[in-house]
Amino acid sequence: MPITEEQMNAIDEFFAAAERLKALGIIRSDRYLGDIAEFIAKTQLGMTMAASCREPGHDGHIDGKRVQVKFNGGTSITIDVGNPATYDELIVILGPNSVMRAPDLPEPYVIYQIPSEIVKQKSPHRDGKLRLAKGDLPAQCRVQPSA
Repeated sequence: MPITEEQMNAIDEFFAAAERLKALGIIRSDRYLGDIAEFIAKTQLGMTMAASCREPGHDGHIDGKRVQVKFNGGTSITIDVGNPATYDELIVILGPNSVMRAPDLPEPYVIYQIPSEIVKQKSPHRDGKLRLAKGDLPAQCRVQPSA
């Protein structure tokens, strides 16, 4: 089945939107969702971005602490949280369509700021990776939306 004109136009609009987001400084690479999450952490939490998009284990700093930012925006029921030994705080951002968010939360992006000490308490999965599920997100670590 060949691509339709409507499908091609939608793809073109997607890449045009990506270029606009790059021009506005919202995204810095081709990791669109991660970059948007980092931008939210920067604007909402005051994160200073790491100079390189390839810093080992962290994306930036908040109050002198190394921060790793993770985004969940769809149907995945877990978040791979990397190695908590390489960061001091984990920022988890749940998008409007994330299945990990509680349905009664009104804000479009739900933010958790979790100390690495809490993340380190989680047991790794069989594949050795640390992942957080919906029930692992501590309510006391949820960042309250600013008015």
